[in-house]
Amino acid sequence: MRKFVLLMIFLKISLLANIFAGSATVKSMEIKGDFAKNRQCIRCHLDIYEEYKSSAHYKSTIFNDEIHKAAWEAFKKSKKPKKYICGKCHTPTLKNRSINNLKEESSAIKESIACAYCHRIEAIKKHPRENENIILNKKGVYYGTRNPKIRSEYHKIINTNIIHKNGDTCLGCHSHRKNKQGVVVCKTDSKNSMEKNCITCHMPQVEGSLSDRVETFTHAYHGFAALKNRPDLLKKYIDLVIEPKENFVKIIIKNRAPHDLILHPMRMAKLIIEVYKNNKIIKKKEIIFQKVLAKGDKPSPPWVADNILKDNVLKGEEKREFKIAIKPKNIKVVAKLGFYLIKPKLAKKMNLEKYADFRLLKKSVLNIN
Repeated sequence: MRKFVLLMIFLKISLLANIFAGSATVKSMEIKGDFAKNRQCIRCHLDIYEEYKSSAHYKSTIFNDEIHKAAWEAFKKSKKPKKYICGKCHTPTLKNRSINNLKEESSAIKESIACAYCHRIEAIKKHPRENENIILNKKGVYYGTRNPKIRSEYHKIINTNIIHKNGDTCLGCHSHRKNKQGVVVCKTDSKNSMEKNCITCHMPQVEGSLSDRVETFTHAYHGFAALKNRPDLLKKYIDLVIEPKENFVKIIIKNRAPHDLILHPMRMAKLIIEVYKNNKIIKKKEIIFQKVLAKGDKPSPPWVADNILKDNVLKGEEKREFKIAIKPKNIKVVAKLGFYLIKPKLAKKMNLEKYADFRLLKKSVLNIN
């Protein structure tokens, strides 16, 4: 009896070891359909998957992103489309994008911008209106950037595709978008290099191993640092300096990113300059940075715009200076640069006021005696 009990315990331990070690689960992890499901990646990349769950990629659908849903509903009401045209980038594994096929329980909808999709982008085909992702036509083969000592038993890894190292893999969806009137609604200037690119800035190396198969000290952050997620990782690309002069104070702001400070026309940034004396504000100045799309001379949604009414957003590598006339003595100057996920007036119109709060990105303080 004792031998039988010991045998059963041994069998249970062996079964658990196989489940958590991998080899016995290969069959259950086989790829079905065109792309492996996100849940299959959890097996080896749990830490990375937890980061991914916090990202805009994971929350990209109309069922997980209130801002995108509100914009889609406004577009649908205005243009009455037959297909979910945003799905090209927001749900790229969804083949049937007809309006009637937009169901929250759909497997492809749940996958959002899937792990397997991005890691199978083979090349970017450039087009005047918007770019296109070319997908590797091999299931179970993925692009990466490392040279792992232990190969995965679940998939093959190709680490020689340069676009997964210089950041160009992002430019199928994040390069540019023109509407039917030819207006550039949004654009990310591509100045990617091996030293500084989309990946180095928005997927910086963070502590932790990239998988339980390969011991590494760091891995690329898969929460994708952006204004909606971990903006604190981006503030190092902004210089905000306060300089006292004889009869004024100069505030210098420089955008060290290779692209515009604000890319999406629904958003805007603000620089707030406050001068204190005896703990009371004696002067205040606010500068708004935004891009305004218009039809004629009136602001409009991106899909009907025929011109850009205003664009004073800081460009890539651009530096600007602002002055406040004041005697720089016994005062404190505070400069705050922040942003709005949605312009306040627009947020009110779209019933999205909770996204209209000012969010601090960078702050600088100088006490002048």
